[in-house]
Amino acid sequence: MQIRLNKFLASLGFASRRKADELISDGKVLLNGRKAKLGDKFDQSKDSLQVAGKNIGPATEQSLEYWLLNKPFNVVSTVSDELGRKTVFDYVKSKTATRVYPVGRLDFESEGLLILTNDGELAHRLTHPKYEVKKVYKVIANGIFSQSKVERLLRGVRLAEGKIAFDDLEVLEKDGRDLTLRITIHQGVKREIRRVCAKVGWEVDKLVRVKMGNLSLNSLTVGNVRKLSTEEVNGLRQLVGLDLILPSKN
Repeated sequence: MQIRLNKFLASLGFASRRKADELISDGKVLLNGRKAKLGDKFDQSKDSLQVAGKNIGPATEQSLEYWLLNKPFNVVSTVSDELGRKTVFDYVKSKTATRVYPVGRLDFESEGLLILTNDGELAHRLTHPKYEVKKVYKVIANGIFSQSKVERLLRGVRLAEGKIAFDDLEVLEKDGRDLTLRITIHQGVKREIRRVCAKVGWEVDKLVRVKMGNLSLNSLTVGNVRKLSTEEVNGLRQLVGLDLILPSKN
């Protein structure tokens, strides 16, 4: 499946779309050995890609890797940071020589479940709203509670990107203005939960992603990373209509 080159780089957390366009314009992106052009499309199953001297494909089933990180607070969901801040790639680079990228993003202040992989097609589908992959968050917020606010968030509120609605909202604990919520959503726009909650006067103090698709954090502690099993990878691939992979032969 082909995807616009700047969108592909952004989906892997390599760079924002604007920064990706700058890299392309500056001649730092090679597509199948030639300098890429703005508007070029990329197919990870057959195209080779090099960005600033680093190879990103093509990938085969044997070279694909899938990691699960419990992202800590104040860590950037990219593979590098021009401000020198700690990135999610820092937690996996000592465990693999493969360049893997975050699937979607967790805000700098947000924590929890994050997949890192070099499987661009899976990354694209997991973050595309068409496939409705549900993500579950534990949210600690502050504000006045009412059932009408819950109903409004389930119906949807208007953000600049369009109407955003929670798939489910469960109140786990309520003590005065202190709220502990379990929020399920499949849409994906920047800082969506914080912005949506703000529409009803709830300020999010802490946000932890605890589940995505068939994956849960379970006993994985903050700052730790582990490889996904073949069963877990196939569970993700089934969710988004991709062929299953065979277990590796030892």
